[in-house]
Amino acid sequence: MTTDRRDAFLSVAAVVPAVIWYFVLARLLHHLPIASDFFHPTLLGQAFNSMAEYLLQGRFDVDPAAIEGEAFLVGDRTVAYFGIFCALLRLPFLAFPQLDIGWLSCLAATGLGLWFQLRALLLVRDSVPPSGKRDWLIVAVALCMVFGGQQVQFLRPSLYQEVVNWADALAMGFVFLAIKGLLRGFDTRTLIGMALFAGFALLARVSFGLGLYAALGGVLLLHWRRMFWPGLVLAMFIVATGIVNHGRWGSPFVFADFTKYALDQDVFPDRLVRLAAYGEFNPRRLGLGLSYYFVPIWTWVRTDGQLLFSEARERLIDAFELPAGSFLLSDPLLLGLAFALPSWSGLTRPPQAHWKELVRSSPTRTVWALLIGLAIPPCLMLIAISMNYRYRVEFYPFLILAALLGVRRLCLAPAAPFRRAPLVAAVVLSIAVSHGMAAIYAVSPWGDADQYIRNDGWIGTYAPRLHAGHD
Repeated sequence: MTTDRRDAFLSVAAVVPAVIWYFVLARLLHHLPIASDFFHPTLLGQAFNSMAEYLLQGRFDVDPAAIEGEAFLVGDRTVAYFGIFCALLRLPFLAFPQLDIGWLSCLAATGLGLWFQLRALLLVRDSVPPSGKRDWLIVAVALCMVFGGQQVQFLRPSLYQEVVNWADALAMGFVFLAIKGLLRGFDTRTLIGMALFAGFALLARVSFGLGLYAALGGVLLLHWRRMFWPGLVLAMFIVATGIVNHGRWGSPFVFADFTKYALDQDVFPDRLVRLAAYGEFNPRRLGLGLSYYFVPIWTWVRTDGQLLFSEARERLIDAFELPAGSFLLSDPLLLGLAFALPSWSGLTRPPQAHWKELVRSSPTRTVWALLIGLAIPPCLMLIAISMNYRYRVEFYPFLILAALLGVRRLCLAPAAPFRRAPLVAAVVLSIAVSHGMAAIYAVSPWGDADQYIRNDGWIGTYAPRLHAGHD
């Protein structure tokens, strides 16, 4: 058995029981029977069914009854801004138009993303000499991948979650091929595979797609002799996306026109004023974004009953969605390994090499091209007009790639500090916090946190929902 086949088999052997656990855990968190009703309705679960039916008719709108409050009103048509990838997944099931596959789709995406992560981790393991340090690091990262991070924290099947789950799974396939290319060379086949993942991600969620396109674009510039075929694949998906955009909004360059969002027009007209003043993305929101994703001091209730930063949030942000979380608590090991990447005198070359030689080397420039591209989605989320819990998934492709390269650097750097106790503590914290966040996210109300915390407080908001399993 070849190394690649062995690694694929080992990854499947780990993924299958993990997905079973995700399914059982999600059912328990939502107070649902474990062994029945595998097609339990999800929030807006018919929207992609409708989108798939309309696509077969050459239409790019959607049934208003299926999309409900997420409708965009373009003339006399109702459209959705969600990409068509999840609708394409429904095409084989259109013989059963009322079948809601949201649960299974979310689990399939989660399992596929985990499989790609484990494959990439095994590639890193095989690229460094055997040692006790290597074994500890590989096992620790594998445990965090299987029982923590984005695999566990977002077990809330819905239209919203399905989109980011699949975009993340596609991005993890991209990361796997990126690691393979860095370690074995970027042949044409690898680059075409990366282009396919980037293209499908663009059809799933544009922010993910932009990151993958930018990352691959940088790699292709450094490997320009192999640019033609992957470039052609990228162009084909751009054309397909432009056709969808034109069919929805009348322009191939518009992915979503929030001035036509029915919810903003009918329920939150103040959002249109905010959108006109600051746009969908604005650097003025950076401080709020850093607090939301890393240091959740915004959850502090002031003496006047308002949450911290409420004035700035009301001026700049549509919503700070519950629950409050922090990558510092949910992913301390991945963050630590990511920071280890630039700390040990290089990225892919021997640690004793001079830094100027490293910066100029082709492998190092390729790494930086990948990391800079994958950093685009997190940077966009940090300055977005709405900050939602599921958007945390956008950080993981960058974080996983940087952490995997950090593992390799630590294994190749004999002088790198290594302590087992902090490693074990980071793994335990990641798993515990990820499961805790899954429980809280499963019952968190949708929309801005202010409207709930001001009226009911933190205990009043969560205690009855945790007891009843309210979705």
